[in-house]
Amino acid sequence: MKKAVLLMISLILTGCTHQNISGNKSFAENCNTASSICKRNYSVLVEEIEKFNAAGGAFILVNLKNNEVLNSASISILENFDYNQDYSYTPNNVKKLLKKERLATPQQFIQDYVTFIKSATKEDLKKLRDNVTNGTARRINIEGINVYGLTATDYKLDNPDEVITTFLGHFSYQNQEYALITLLDSPKGIKSTFGFNSSGWNATELARKIVESAVLNTNLAKRK
Repeated sequence: MKKAVLLMISLILTGCTHQNISGNKSFAENCNTASSICKRNYSVLVEEIEKFNAAGGAFILVNLKNNEVLNSASISILENFDYNQDYSYTPNNVKKLLKKERLATPQQFIQDYVTFIKSATKEDLKKLRDNVTNGTARRINIEGINVYGLTATDYKLDNPDEVITTFLGHFSYQNQEYALITLLDSPKGIKSTFGFNSSGWNATELARKIVESAVLNTNLAKRK
């Protein structure tokens, strides 16, 4: 509990990249939007990592109008480590969508997604939307916000007994469009997920909470 409190305080107060925090963890962040949104997102990331007993996690939120990273953060049990820039992996569903065969970082994947989505066909968009309304990304289906995306659950290359979970997608709200990627490292199945640890249960929940903190009063957002 003491470590959790120290971690929360560090997240609220810090504004530096690659700053070490309690328990030999590392934290990296980039905030180019309202500080209140960034602070809320950092808190959400901490909460979800702790909830799913994950080794770490990260997210990147991008403004699709100008490709600017509005907010990103990474928390890891490794020292001086940023998932968004330092972790290369191969989420199979993401690779299929973007037609990429190489290892890439979350930062590279979302850059490729931004390029992809600007020339996506109606069929591409329908598949991504259907995945949110009726597929594995249902937990991010938010009333009043058009969310598109996909999930990926992949065994870790260095430890096949653990998984990396990912949500990658975009959403529009009040004539603004944003892209978002979330990642959790080695999340565990818990009672509320019926023991499942796939991305549809955790990476999408992290993504949902970031969307809500970015564009809505969380108490007013309703899941369909």
